[in-house]
Amino acid sequence: MHIKSITLSNFRSFKQQPEIHPFSSEMNCVVGRNGAGKSNLFDAVQFVLCCPKFWSLRPEERQSLLHEGSGSAAVNAFVEIVFDNSDNRFSLENSDEVVLRRTIG
Repeated sequence: MHIKSITLSNFRSFKQQPEIHPFSSEMNCVVGRNGAGKSNLFDAVQFVLCCPKFWSLRPEERQSLLHEGSGSAAVNAFVEIVFDNSDNRFSLENSDEVVLRRTIG
């Protein structure tokens, strides 16, 4: 099982980010200059997977997850990860993909 794609909308530094794909089934690397959003991408993955730091957020902490750039203020955000399930790690009938999506706002 591996990540096939990630879609982010209004999450931290990502306003209307298109789908990020393809990901290799073996190894992937995220590179970029300072401030490009590398840490925010990893936070987005942890957010969808419900890592402990995102379990119980106060309202002001939830607000900090929304995009704060120029233009109209974001009132909601989502992160969606599509996993390749061709190895049937999750035993779902006729499903080569598993989609996890988490929304805030």
